[in-house]
Amino acid sequence: MDRLSLQAGFCSKKLGPSARAFFEARSPNGRIRRVGLLLLWVCWVGLTFSLAAGAAAQPERLTESNFDSYGLRLWVGGGLLLLGMLGIPVVMLFGRYRHLVGERNELKGRIGGLNDRQWELEVEVERWRQGNTARQHQLETEVHQLRQDVARQRGLEAEIQRLQQSLETLRESEQRYRMITQQLPAGIFMTDLQGECRYVNDRWCQMTGLTAEQAAGVPWTQAVHPDEREQVLKTWRQAVREGSEFAVDHRFRSLSGRTTWLDTRAVPLRDRAGRVTHYLGANTDIADLKRTEETLRASEARFRSYFELPLVGIALIGPDKRWWEVNDRLCDLLGYQRSQLLRLSWAELTYPDDLATDLAQFDRMMNRRIDGYSLEKRFLRQDGALLHASVSTRCVRRPNGVVDYFVAVIQDITERKQAEEHIQHLAHFDVLTGLPNRALLGDRLEQAVLRALRDRVQVGVLLVDLDHFKRINDTLGHTVGDQLLREVAKRLQDCVRQGDTISRQGGDEFAIVLPDLEENDGAARMAERILGVVSEPYQIEDHELHINCSVGISLCPRDGRSAENLLKNADSALYRAKDLGRNSYQFYLSGATIIARERLNLENSLRHAVERQQLELYYQPKWDFHIGAITGAEALVRWNHPELGLLPPARFIPIAEDSGLVLPVGEWVLRTAVRTIGQLHKNSYPGFRIAVNLSARQFRQSDLTDLVKGLLAETGFEPACLELELTEGILMHHTEDNIAALRAFKTMGVRIAIDDFGTGYSSLGYLQRFPVDVLKIDRSFVTDLPTSDSNAAIVDAIVTLAHGLGLEVVAEGVETLEHVEFLRAHGCDQGQGYYFGRPLPFAEFQNLLAHDRLRAAAVA
Repeated sequence: MDRLSLQAGFCSKKLGPSARAFFEARSPNGRIRRVGLLLLWVCWVGLTFSLAAGAAAQPERLTESNFDSYGLRLWVGGGLLLLGMLGIPVVMLFGRYRHLVGERNELKGRIGGLNDRQWELEVEVERWRQGNTARQHQLETEVHQLRQDVARQRGLEAEIQRLQQSLETLRESEQRYRMITQQLPAGIFMTDLQGECRYVNDRWCQMTGLTAEQAAGVPWTQAVHPDEREQVLKTWRQAVREGSEFAVDHRFRSLSGRTTWLDTRAVPLRDRAGRVTHYLGANTDIADLKRTEETLRASEARFRSYFELPLVGIALIGPDKRWWEVNDRLCDLLGYQRSQLLRLSWAELTYPDDLATDLAQFDRMMNRRIDGYSLEKRFLRQDGALLHASVSTRCVRRPNGVVDYFVAVIQDITERKQAEEHIQHLAHFDVLTGLPNRALLGDRLEQAVLRALRDRVQVGVLLVDLDHFKRINDTLGHTVGDQLLREVAKRLQDCVRQGDTISRQGGDEFAIVLPDLEENDGAARMAERILGVVSEPYQIEDHELHINCSVGISLCPRDGRSAENLLKNADSALYRAKDLGRNSYQFYLSGATIIARERLNLENSLRHAVERQQLELYYQPKWDFHIGAITGAEALVRWNHPELGLLPPARFIPIAEDSGLVLPVGEWVLRTAVRTIGQLHKNSYPGFRIAVNLSARQFRQSDLTDLVKGLLAETGFEPACLELELTEGILMHHTEDNIAALRAFKTMGVRIAIDDFGTGYSSLGYLQRFPVDVLKIDRSFVTDLPTSDSNAAIVDAIVTLAHGLGLEVVAEGVETLEHVEFLRAHGCDQGQGYYFGRPLPFAEFQNLLAHDRLRAAAVA
């Protein structure tokens, strides 16, 4: 035979000429050479590595639901390799078999001829043997050669038999290969460079609905959804131009109308010269994978929406406790940009004092003891500030239980913590001065007492009270008073030792605890130092203020062994210092406790005096020098104490002012005076005036004008008959507010009197500004009249000044005829004092008025 041909049974039956070109190739001398094995190996390796690279790039896609798809692709790759490994030896053995058979037939023909020739030669030999020895030897040589040819023929027959056995084995292997390729779940196809199918397996036919015969010459893109076919073809043509691998996911619609997703991958097949001749590919159904991916995308979208919640910070943290991912809110909370934060660890941003507790919880999760925890901790912001946060952390585990990562939700509670700390501070410290309050002082005093009893040392307790602080508060207002208290607190802090405690007890009272006193006079020296520094001048706003203080001292264990007793006894000593003239210090004496208790009892009883009707008004007459008769009176309150009897104002008014009880007492006085004098108006005393004193606290009541207006309307009292007495100090501060209040009273018709004139500012300026009606000369200027030239001059000047401003003048403390004559001679309008009458209950005062009327009638 001049040319041998190689044809594999399976390929020649299923494929056309182009496909057979893949399985056969000839050398220049016509012999078969092996093709395809290397190319198929490259195909399988490329496919396998592409799948492995995809899985490594996107490990999250390698879940239980899509793991089979990746396994399927590897199976397809293995099938393709098997195709190469099994198919090519089949081709080679078929070629070798055909060659040997041809040689065998040729030899048979030659041997047949030789056999015939042998017989002829044997006859010839026999004929010639008898007469020609030389010819005999020639023939023997030819016979020997023929015998060698026969032996060679028998060797060829044995080789042919072995080849027949190999072909049988290859046929069985081909059957197994065909079974494997048909069992693959992927659709296998081989195309030429135009994309037309040259081979397809049964699965591809099932997917497309075409038979193997129909598939011949059909484009492999028959398996692509029409809507995506053009784009897929574009990608395919680019791969063909480049001779590269081809991979694409696309939708597929079968002839029945069912739509699913396919993963199509193909590798180029090259000839010996390296030219791409065909593509071998596989279609894999990835509908489940796509559904899983869609589920993952939806889950990712939900997670991302939660992750980007603007209210809380959310972070993913790795097992190494470094930030993996953070949302914008957490970046804002910590003051870092995202890129900066991802370079840091959880521990680096945790406040050192909180780190041990936090890391212990992480370790418990790593050791599978817990799956999460919640706590409050502090983070370090980039600007150095502390972020108080409520942190809830959960771990996400792998199937084997190992922690994969942590999810932390971080909520800012800084404002809440600051509020709690502020509340805690308020519970133990004074708002105005920042000093410890009564509660904290009590705790520290108890501790100091325990140490003193244990170590046999003393503890000193000092109570400091500012003398006449109320006057500053009433005259200059609470703003100035508060600033003064702060300045006093600073001076006291400068006086004490380190370890001593200063507390503001309330109002203008301070307490000082002196622990570990070893000397008996240590508390006294401290008290003297306090008296000195407190009495130095204060410059507050535009005012230079002077104030003193009183100090009460108790010592432990001498005066008590508990904080309560020590404070109580120091308070008793404080009242004793005040009673002895103020601006001094006194140690606790057991008898002084009685005075303090009496004061406390009076305050408690005074709280119920109004409702129990224990208060009573006394009336002191005012004498008119011009007409020589009583024309008015001043209402003065008395207290009918059920145990102590009738108490003058000096016994309880200071207590009322200190405790704030002056407001209800003052209102009772005003109402009672208006109603009582209203009865006189009805009993033939029209125009009779009644004067009522107002304290600074009363005058600053926001509803005082409404109270007076309502009272006048309720009783029908003539406003011009009501006279409200105020001191100079009250009017000199908060002038604009005071002027507004005075004008309101003036609009009602109520008269305003300046009490104790001459003892305060005595300024012409404020007399011109304030709408007042009466000046009352203080009794200190009247007592020495007429013998004191200076007092006489002052009284004369006040009368002249008042009349020049159109004001009436009332002199207080008129007790002698000389006083009366001097005042009348110098033009004083009215007098008030014991000469005209003592303060009397209303019934007796009515008798006095009746007697005065009879006397006036007799004189007339």
